[in-house]
Amino acid sequence: MKLLEILNGVFDALPLWRFQLVGLSMGGALAIGYAAQHPDRVQSMVLFEPGGLGERLDAQFVTWLYIKMPGMLRILSKSYVKKDRTAVRKLLDTSYVGGSTPTDPDRLASILMDEIKGKFDCRENDMDEWQLDGVIGPFRLYWNLLDQIPRISCPTLWLRGAESKLVKQSEMERAVQLARESGQPAALTVVPHAGHILPLEQPEVVNPMVHEFLLQTAK
Repeated sequence: MKLLEILNGVFDALPLWRFQLVGLSMGGALAIGYAAQHPDRVQSMVLFEPGGLGERLDAQFVTWLYIKMPGMLRILSKSYVKKDRTAVRKLLDTSYVGGSTPTDPDRLASILMDEIKGKFDCRENDMDEWQLDGVIGPFRLYWNLLDQIPRISCPTLWLRGAESKLVKQSEMERAVQLARESGQPAALTVVPHAGHILPLEQPEVVNPMVHEFLLQTAK
């Protein structure tokens, strides 16, 4: 994947030769892919609900058809940019946060509103091109990392929001089991009162766990 090549180029240019990775969602998926390709460079990883753990979405074909309809994502972007803070809060609740109780919901809404406005102003689609072309197919997800997880050769901490609607508990458990097959420690922690974006929903709970893990696994 081109993004992994870019990521490796960034590390080379900094230069960083041995490091720890922390990733959320697609960032977590990139971390898994990178660690599988470059096991000698990654000391440890914290993975917040990484993408690429499932074979298909619940409504796979409908989702694929929706995003492939000409102009549909631009229409979606236009509808999002018209939403006020109350509507954005509702969008967060239904799509990301679920039944969680984030410590600072207004901050979450502000972050999402900035993202929506930025994409609209730059005439970007609601989803990035690499996601549209390289991730979602008509009958399955193209970006499936299950075969790469056993190649990870570093300790991993996997974190999931208990109220998440995007990554299933069963998917996380299967991924952790595959990671353990590499012979390295792999732990799964489920964070109460949090959804998919748990680092922003429960930072006072998550940050100390991440900090402690990174300290323990630093070499």
